Amino acid sequence: MRDGEALHLEPKSMEVLAYLVAHAGEVVSREELHGRVWPDVYVGDDSLTGAIIKIRRSLADDARNPGYVETIPKRGYRLIAPVRQIGPSVTDESRPAPAGVMPRSFRRAGFASLVVLAFVIATAFLLARNPSNNEAARHAQSQDRVVIAVAPFVNVSRDADYDYLAHGIADSILTDLARATDLAVRHYDPERTSGASPAPDYLLEGSVLRSGDTIRVDSRLVEIESGRVLYSLRFDRPFNDLLTIEDEIRDNVLEKLKHGINAAEHSREARGYTDNVAAYDLFLRAQRALLIRTRQTNLAARTLYRHAIAADPNFARAYGGLALTYAAEYRNGWANDPQGALANALRFAGTAIGIAPDLPEQHWVVGYVKTQQRQYDDARAALKTAINLDPAFADAYALSGGIETYRGNPVETVPLLREALRLNPEAGYLYFLLLARAYYFLGDFEQARINLDEAISRNPENVEAHLYLAATLLKLDQADDAAWETEEVNNIEPGFTLESWSASYPMARGRQLDLLLADLRRAGFS
Repeated sequence: MRDGEALHLEPKSMEVLAYLVAHAGEVVSREELHGRVWPDVYVGDDSLTGAIIKIRRSLADDARNPGYVETIPKRGYRLIAPVRQIGPSVTDESRPAPAGVMPRSFRRAGFASLVVLAFVIATAFLLARNPSNNEAARHAQSQDRVVIAVAPFVNVSRDADYDYLAHGIADSILTDLARATDLAVRHYDPERTSGASPAPDYLLEGSVLRSGDTIRVDSRLVEIESGRVLYSLRFDRPFNDLLTIEDEIRDNVLEKLKHGINAAEHSREARGYTDNVAAYDLFLRAQRALLIRTRQTNLAARTLYRHAIAADPNFARAYGGLALTYAAEYRNGWANDPQGALANALRFAGTAIGIAPDLPEQHWVVGYVKTQQRQYDDARAALKTAINLDPAFADAYALSGGIETYRGNPVETVPLLREALRLNPEAGYLYFLLLARAYYFLGDFEQARINLDEAISRNPENVEAHLYLAATLLKLDQADDAAWETEEVNNIEPGFTLESWSASYPMARGRQLDLLLADLRRAGFS
């Protein structure tokens, strides 16, 4: 309450305020606040910044001359207003909050009552939070498993064209390690793991140098808590030994961590790969091209996948990649025969599953295609199979979350996307777009904008992200910025029309889609 007026803060902002009140007078780091308010997930630094802005706005505070929340550069935040405890402590700590910390500029009467009331209300939010509501997240997290993070390998070649090779080797090793029963494996990015839980026990990192027909691969396994290097290996081999190098790195990691995988899991065939180095190299090039997500790179990836299959007709993962190119062609409106593109996607995914039934990625492809056909139940069943095969398969959680929004249940999307980001903090733009989409339909337009900014910074040419940003900006009464986003879409895709875009959009027909289209028409789309 302020001057008899009830002020409202969203739950996350209230949780931040509650934690600062409980630690009044202390400097609380951004990392600590992330871990407390957004446990087990990565939501970007902008989320915390946005929460602080909302707190200051409600308190009529001035960041330059604060009376309540002070920013400590490079350290965090501190509540500098006086705090008085009334009755027993309602925090999770037995000690009372420190008192008598005076602000540099305190002119507002009755602030102690405001803070105490805010603290009590916010604590209710803290106690009401129940992360175990997400069944998928419970399934993915196993506290008794060793956690190893795999960092993207660094391309130290002078030729940037070999970036695909460095990333591909790391991804392949990560996929191999994920099959070890007692090992939890995740991507590693030190800039995006604030508050991650459980924290990784070990880090695998390395570098790749390609020179003509030879390759040098360095790898090392580090115990994160102590910083001790458990092993360091260097391979100077002919390029044709690449697959053997990957296997040796994996086996050394498992040996050091006292884990083993059975003989079937050692087989590259069982993992859907190939023993043909030329086919494997083509596959890695295709994977890299597919991630760029333009019409030209999608066609380039398709050609590379086909060449890989020609080199090894039993290369299951190459069939799965080929399926994805057809699914992307349909989704982005690039196909002359949209239904034919979807049929091809299902056909090639089915071929991949027929060769290697235990590949979670191929069941994900089936789920993706069924989503585009608005067959949500079939899509969810395929994704459930993918998660059963690999409980840490981040893309399956992300797509499951996307489906919930398509079905009209955006509230179910948020925990699934947060789990996906926890499992893969190196995720691209799509995770943030899916999260933003859910926030838009939930009416949390500030969070929608934060996540859309993240998505567009990673993929500036994605039309859907610009569409949702235009609609979101309108909701935030920023019509000029929304009009600018309309121009961006027309520049990216000349001749864009809502009618053609919405025809293939896999959202259920009804109120939710009508709301989006109405906002987009107000933004200037036709």
